Amino acid sequence: MIHYQDRWAVVTGASSGLGRGLAARLAERGMSLVLTGRNEARLEEAALEIRFAAPRVKVETVAADLATQSGVSALIDHVGDRPIEVLVNNAGFGSYGAFAEADPDREDEEIAVDVSAVVTLARAFLPGMIERRSGGILNIASTISFQPAPYQAVYGASKAFVLSFSQALWAEARAAGVAVTALCPGPTRTGFVDALRADVAHTAIYSRLAEPGPVIEAGLRGLDKGRAVVIPGLRNWLVAQTARFTPREWMTLITARLLGAGKKVGRPSIVVRNEILIPAPAERLWDLLTDVESWPSWYRACRWVHVESTDSAGRVTSFRWKAHPVELFSTVVASNRPHTFTINAKGLGVFAARKFTFRPAADGLSTVVVSDETQVGPLPWFGRAFVARRLHASNQTMFEDLARAAGREVATQATPAAA
Repeated sequence: MIHYQDRWAVVTGASSGLGRGLAARLAERGMSLVLTGRNEARLEEAALEIRFAAPRVKVETVAADLATQSGVSALIDHVGDRPIEVLVNNAGFGSYGAFAEADPDREDEEIAVDVSAVVTLARAFLPGMIERRSGGILNIASTISFQPAPYQAVYGASKAFVLSFSQALWAEARAAGVAVTALCPGPTRTGFVDALRADVAHTAIYSRLAEPGPVIEAGLRGLDKGRAVVIPGLRNWLVAQTARFTPREWMTLITARLLGAGKKVGRPSIVVRNEILIPAPAERLWDLLTDVESWPSWYRACRWVHVESTDSAGRVTSFRWKAHPVELFSTVVASNRPHTFTINAKGLGVFAARKFTFRPAADGLSTVVVSDETQVGPLPWFGRAFVARRLHASNQTMFEDLARAAGREVATQATPAAA
């Protein structure tokens, strides 16, 4: 059992991201904090923010580099003999690229922070928790823990260690009422991607990032319940389960594809282009396409649409919808009336980028509407041949429905995809 009120917690990597959010949530529960991070200015900023939000708790900071033994020792010495009820091992960073081309010093630092510091701090504080028969350790692992990770070999192996280490400690400590939980989020909007020192936006794995709030809440709920492993999000859970039942060689090759797409492969999974000539002005067609709430009335593949957010002018900025069996969350990333309308959509196993372009036809009365769509992810990769054909047909149906909604007869010209 964990007692939060008027107890002490140690949070590493607390200057930003998940560490900062977890520290704030622990302070809300009445815990005093010892925070550590490399960047002293950002660490003090985090501490000031927490003190302002939770004035009753004490917040102390230790600017230290946990890649060094002296940094880890400085944190342990600062804590002294005070009892630590919760340890959050959040500090860590990753690298990206072929192992043979990596900077050896950076890889050594990565192992020191992601592995050695986790072990040393657990050794420092777990015995006291077991003796008092209360407390908990939250170790931040990753969904990358569940399979080898080409192009992130050291980071993936480090997080696999954290997962295995946490599960072992969970079994050893649970009889004493002490919780040890491995939190395994997918890519999250925390600054981690920027710290990779590499452009990974081209990869299927890092093309979309989850918000940190739900990850933080899931981790703390799991710790409260004494769970050994927490995997936030259905998609992440499915990835982890797939890794359990897929032959290791296959899973490694799949991960190499997802992490290396665009670097080694050079082509997205599916590219589809549709084109139609509609005897209607661009303004009218632009209005129809951007009025997403009207889609169920004219787009036959669309079952429903829920608008999630709008801007100050009432224009839709994000929406959730269902096309065929897949539920998608879409964000409007560009809107240039009446020339282009661009959306990104993500769903279970798929990420799609789609741009609609409107250009006047030669007769001056009609409009040529073009859709360029790219899909990446496990769903289009595994079902490439079937999904590409189905996607092109569905998009052409959408255009025909668009033409009918504009109230005009249509002559179509379709350009099938080159995937």
